[in-house]
Amino acid sequence: MNLTVASDSIHRHPFTFSTLVIAAVVAIETLLKVTSDLLSVELSVITVGIINGAVLSLLGALVIQRLGSWRQLGLIGRPVRPRTLLWFLPFAIYGVLPLTQGLDITAGKAAAAVAFGVLIASWKLMVLALVLYAWLPRGPRTSAALTAFFWASMHVGGILTGGIVAPTLVLCYLFLVFASVAVRLRTGLLWPIVASYALLLASAVAVQDTEASNLVASVADVMPALAISLLLAGYGLVAWPRRAQAAAHPGARRDRRNHLTEFYAR
Repeated sequence: MNLTVASDSIHRHPFTFSTLVIAAVVAIETLLKVTSDLLSVELSVITVGIINGAVLSLLGALVIQRLGSWRQLGLIGRPVRPRTLLWFLPFAIYGVLPLTQGLDITAGKAAAAVAFGVLIASWKLMVLALVLYAWLPRGPRTSAALTAFFWASMHVGGILTGGIVAPTLVLCYLFLVFASVAVRLRTGLLWPIVASYALLLASAVAVQDTEASNLVASVADVMPALAISLLLAGYGLVAWPRRAQAAAHPGARRDRRNHLTEFYAR
């Protein structure tokens, strides 16, 4: 099945498609947790993240491959101009900020940090790419708002189970997704944000205890991330593509009937 064949159904029912994608992710994560509990296996949050990330990344890759083009989702592709990558510089800076806490790391911890960062970032940004694609025909503002809503909704499980940090994290995700979508609309690319997010997660793990039961224990631990994500949301307003700049992404099909092309920025 090619993405252009499936797109009509996806674009006619973006709410249903997005809901199914998020529900599938939550169901798989729940299934993996239940399996771990049944086996009475005690795992650190890093190990759990690596296992979940591997499973969800593989399934996400299979879905996207089945649908068709990775390029149309922004997950591969070259920038129109090399300087286009400068739009992603704030995300890269954000990615290395945890390292300012200092770094004393072994080879094993470095490998765990890299695996955790790459796998978690991969599947989460695959979900973002799919949901954004579904909503793009509804306009850039609507697609940005609803993509942020659906992507953040993946993390409400912590609220339902009483996690005091979860509401603050969800707010961070809303801001971060808005900034990510803004730069995605301007550049037509999403993979640099995958790389930056992987760098952020790997850096955060590298400076913490890999055997911990959770990476953050209190709302205070999340406040710096919330402040930075708010700044990135402001950057998203700056990066937001002007109507006059809207044009077809070079990887998209050059079909005038494809109303999506106006939302891909050069």
